[in-house]
Amino acid sequence: MFGPTKTYRRKKVKNLLNRIIVTGLLAVSVFLAAQPNRPLGDSKVWASVPLPGYPEGIAMKGNTVYVSGPAAFGIFTPPVVWAYDRRDGTLKEQYPVTIGNPFVPFRALSCIAFGPDGKLYAIEPFVGVIRMDLNPGNSQQVYSAFPPPPPTGALPNDLVFDQSGNLYVTDSFQGLIYKIPAGGGPPQVWFQDARLLGNPALPFGANGIRIDKTNTNLYVAVTVRNDFSGAIYRLPLVAAPNTGDLQEFHVYPPSAFGPPAPDGIAFGKSGKLYVALAVSNQISVLRPDGIQEAVYSGAAQMTGGTLPWANPANIAFHDQEGTILVTNHASLVPYDPALFAVFDVFVDDKGQPLP
Repeated sequence: MFGPTKTYRRKKVKNLLNRIIVTGLLAVSVFLAAQPNRPLGDSKVWASVPLPGYPEGIAMKGNTVYVSGPAAFGIFTPPVVWAYDRRDGTLKEQYPVTIGNPFVPFRALSCIAFGPDGKLYAIEPFVGVIRMDLNPGNSQQVYSAFPPPPPTGALPNDLVFDQSGNLYVTDSFQGLIYKIPAGGGPPQVWFQDARLLGNPALPFGANGIRIDKTNTNLYVAVTVRNDFSGAIYRLPLVAAPNTGDLQEFHVYPPSAFGPPAPDGIAFGKSGKLYVALAVSNQISVLRPDGIQEAVYSGAAQMTGGTLPWANPANIAFHDQEGTILVTNHASLVPYDPALFAVFDVFVDDKGQPLP
């Protein structure tokens, strides 16, 4: 038998080397394409929010981002849920809230969340929890009517569902967390503690609320404590937690510029907790052990300039872009409708799936 010629062997080796080089180049190009093309903390204006403004809640479903407002005192016009195209921030629909308290002239809308039934649940502080079908007829029902506030006042603020369909609602003025059973009905006090109360001068206590991916712990932000610090607390998700179960997860000390004021919170798929700091105008990133890993600050880039972060309130993940979307509440600064917006922040993370 005759073996291959030297020329044939040289060609075979050359072809093999070419394939190795091409494979290596492809691997490098895929690696580079997978790298983030924005630095961590980079921020851009994602969408503007029309009047009455003061955007607070934010939630995403499919290709639509929903934003709620106004969350401000002294407003009489009907609150609204604005629906934006997730892909480009175009305003697609507006859903005015048609249910109000006939004994209270004020109107407001704070936070929103999608329930296990796919419907949107919104907190109207003077009514309770309203369920919205988001259909052409703008169908709405009262899911849970809250009792009249005591003389000290009440402020239902944020909400989250657990895996069983129970709904938990924070009350910022009373330092408590309500529990509403799956299917709706009157709210019951699930947990109350003086540590969830706010500072008498700034009485915003229990605020943002989320449940971890194991469905075993509930996290709640206290915006302003007695010493003007803020904190994230953790509670076991049990039928009846006691005061000894409440644990500090992270404390934000006050600064010379005032309280940091943690507001809305959201878990990333990484296990990190993202916290909107409403007064220091920052986004804090907490590791699963409660240690702060990063702090991001504005402003947000926009055509022709920048938009300052003004009292960031709540957070939703834009998984396709590796960003978070944040409502620019702009309630603690001089009135400027141009500040009513949603900005994004590149965090190279995805959102933890909500129940």
